[in-house]
Amino acid sequence: MHNHTTKPPFGEKSPQGQPAPQAAPGPEPGYTTTALAERHEALWLSLAALHKDTVALGAKKPNAPTSDAARIVAEGLLSDCAPFIRQRRERLPVAAMDLAGLAVQLGQALAALEDWESRHTSWDERFNCRIWRLYRGYRPILRLKPPAAALTFQRTDFDDLRGKLAVRIERRERGAYEQGFEAGRAARAGAPADPTAVVSDPAQTYPRLRSLG
Repeated sequence: MHNHTTKPPFGEKSPQGQPAPQAAPGPEPGYTTTALAERHEALWLSLAALHKDTVALGAKKPNAPTSDAARIVAEGLLSDCAPFIRQRRERLPVAAMDLAGLAVQLGQALAALEDWESRHTSWDERFNCRIWRLYRGYRPILRLKPPAAALTFQRTDFDDLRGKLAVRIERRERGAYEQGFEAGRAARAGAPADPTAVVSDPAQTYPRLRSLG
């Protein structure tokens, strides 16, 4: 996903000097995986909490230097955003030196996460909540506190599918066993004679047999 600015304020160099890791391409545009959805939600919560605290501190002293502890946490979270917001070959982020700059960085990262979320979710009219569009099935966005019915339906739906599949497999195996058993018993007993069958005359079927008689 592209950033909202052409020159992100993450700095041109990083302590490691390594390009940001890239996420594996998703199965289809607009769809994601359960692992990425869970990672996104956890990251959004941590980033939002740090952004809130930074904004509160920066409102009092915007030019105050960023503490080492805040810088380490911020750079770690901004690096974790790589699968969602970083461009290819982009360097790992470096936190801003002051609180005002750090608040801007975190705010931009949050906006980028929300943009990525909007392109991988949709509105579920059944339960009136937003859901992740997964490669297989769906997952409600938990941080938005979806109704319990959405979570219950998801579990029940998959359990019902498993149950139906198990019954179908069992019936198929039972049918194959019974057919094989009947075929084996018939082979041992020999095929019964059909009284209605018409026995053909070999001499009529094979005229050359007459000359051999």
